[in-house]
Amino acid sequence: MSNLRETVRKRILVDMIRSVQPTSRWKIVVVDAKSLRILNSACKMADILEENVTLVEDITRKRTSYPSKDAIYFISPLSESVHALVDDFTRAKPMYACAHVFFSAPLPDNLIGKLREIGQFIQTFRELNIDFMPKEEQVFTISHPNTLYNIFHPPTPATATSELQSIASKLMSVFSTLGELPHIRYHDVSGENHPDGIPFRLATMLKREFENKCEQEPEFPPKSSFRQPVLILLDRSFDLMSPLVHEFTYQAMMNDLLVMDDGKYVYQAEDNEEATSASAMGASAAPTSVKSADPKLTKALLDETDVIWMLIRHWHFVEASAYVIDNFKKFLMENKAAVSYLSGEQKKVDLNEMKDTITSIPQFQEMKAKFSVHINICNECQAIFERRRLDLVASVEQDLATGETADGKTPRNIVVDMTPVLVDTQIPAYDKLRVLMLYIIAQEGIQDLDRKRLLDAAKLSLEDSQAITNLGLLGVRLSSNQEKKKKLNVPRYTYYGRVAEKKKKARKRKEGDVPYDLSRFVPMLKYIIEDQISGNLDAQLFPWINAPPNDENSAKAGSSSTAAAAAAAAASAMFSTKSKIPAALQPLASAGNPYSLRTTRASWAKKPKLNMNDGGGFGGAGGGAGASGKNGEDADDLRKNGPRVVIFIAGGVTFSEIRSGYEIVKELKRDVIIGSTSIINSTQFINVLKTIHSKDEARGIGSTGHLAQDSLSVDAVVIPKSVQGSAIDLSRKDSTRVAAKEEPAGKEKKGFKLFKKKEKE
Repeated sequence: MSNLRETVRKRILVDMIRSVQPTSRWKIVVVDAKSLRILNSACKMADILEENVTLVEDITRKRTSYPSKDAIYFISPLSESVHALVDDFTRAKPMYACAHVFFSAPLPDNLIGKLREIGQFIQTFRELNIDFMPKEEQVFTISHPNTLYNIFHPPTPATATSELQSIASKLMSVFSTLGELPHIRYHDVSGENHPDGIPFRLATMLKREFENKCEQEPEFPPKSSFRQPVLILLDRSFDLMSPLVHEFTYQAMMNDLLVMDDGKYVYQAEDNEEATSASAMGASAAPTSVKSADPKLTKALLDETDVIWMLIRHWHFVEASAYVIDNFKKFLMENKAAVSYLSGEQKKVDLNEMKDTITSIPQFQEMKAKFSVHINICNECQAIFERRRLDLVASVEQDLATGETADGKTPRNIVVDMTPVLVDTQIPAYDKLRVLMLYIIAQEGIQDLDRKRLLDAAKLSLEDSQAITNLGLLGVRLSSNQEKKKKLNVPRYTYYGRVAEKKKKARKRKEGDVPYDLSRFVPMLKYIIEDQISGNLDAQLFPWINAPPNDENSAKAGSSSTAAAAAAAAASAMFSTKSKIPAALQPLASAGNPYSLRTTRASWAKKPKLNMNDGGGFGGAGGGAGASGKNGEDADDLRKNGPRVVIFIAGGVTFSEIRSGYEIVKELKRDVIIGSTSIINSTQFINVLKTIHSKDEARGIGSTGHLAQDSLSVDAVVIPKSVQGSAIDLSRKDSTRVAAKEEPAGKEKKGFKLFKKKEKE
């Protein structure tokens, strides 16, 4: 399976930092704001320091001179960064002995000329091509949070062109890092290869990027026994339901409902050690936040270092919360000695036993802290679910998104079902707006008078009404009086087409297929990936820019459309035969099984040290940039089962779509990578819709806690604030929580059944 984070980590630690070996041994790393974000997306401070690095400094700040030390400059190809580099060595006394310069992306010719001024000081010059952010093992973004504005309603046509060109350049960076050259498909909603289509324009720009890459580097891509990957380009308009439907898997639910700050979960830690235990034992379903005059706010980063998170992040909330509570109880029961010692109630014991207990205390406390975070998440999500009446909201959403009720029947009068949601004063405006948007999308437009009545019933603001109107900029038909835009009618890729298809087949459900009532909707992205893997992806709706030769999938899918075949034939031969390049450096070794949750013994204490010279590696990191074994290949690489599938969505990807990618890897044993300009939740998507009609270049997406995602872990590389300069502000701190009305004092809360599993047919 792919591991983008590990691949980028290897590029930074091995190909950059370890490649510099000064005679004085010690070295300094100099970064700018953009490269620091890339650094932190893959590495921790401990990783950097282990490579004989004494300092990590910001190139824009005033720094102390170290004329006897070598400096590694990891910077982005921006004019201000290059000028700062030149200034370091054109002063009377140079800042460092010499410079080893590594750019995150290709440097423009005009800036290369600038570097000639300090040529005598530059010992190394390389372009690393890691101009993207690995968010998870199989997920990346290119940190373009405003793409929705810039491609669907740009201030000028040049803005959209510039945005797409930048996206194409960064996508080339991704495949350069993977060491692969993809065959490209794109979504053509009309089926007519319209030159104004966003995916088509992006595909042609990316094609030129690869042509230039291959011309400049004849040895790219490295030789591999695996088939070339398939890249499918989409824009956010291909599925507008996924960003609106409430998702109740663990990761998606918490990112939709809870307060996030710079990719971290923010909560109030318990002062009382026993509070978390009491909550886990079922004392209360309320959030564990402690209200006080001076609340103790805690931030928790959830990533691959948290074994609980890695195990449950894609589980349904009911199953995830049950797992957390049950295993926390078990954890306390199996660590009674540590519990007693910390509470001061430990009885007289043997000295060796006490030594073992004390040795295990730090690991016990670390694991207890992880459980505490997840118990807080579960309690807070459940409380918000009940307070905002999301059982009622989500039930209507599911009927709208799937075109059928929980018992498999067609909704008789969906407006009647919607009315309780729209008139309920306890339900926030954002949730009502999501329901109304889903209704208009599902109905392919409604009468203008009906729309006004629904808005009045929901008591939504003019700003909310504008958000609905702005759906039209993303291709939604708002009024039933409007002429329908020409679209290729392929039922498999319509909102209700798959439901009808499944009914016709009347296939027998497996035990694991029975969904929850409020989790029946499946993102369209999952269907697209499944069809690409099976060779059934419609070739007219998803034409090739460069079809793979003699490929079973392309032959099967391509035969369905003469128009698509003609388009593929018209595309010029994109790549030539490439020669083999030297074998890549060995990747980082896996630090054991991150999914193994052993919580009862002190043997957790020592984490295996990563050995980047170990050839064990990890599965399927890709190409010459991060795989192990012969020719950069791994015996467990999923690419042996078929070409890697890479999906890229311009305009944001949702957590439900990310989950779908992981599910396909697990179910079909195929390598899937999902990328986007950013990761969005529903609040952010609606914030865009409220202002996208304006052509003010200062537009911002708002509530960017998930979009910036410049997560700095506890062990991240941080440049401290000092008298010499100010710290880099890497993120905005807007809350993504939707405000809800509090219950009046003394009013009895209405009880709700949290989740109901759909009955088997």
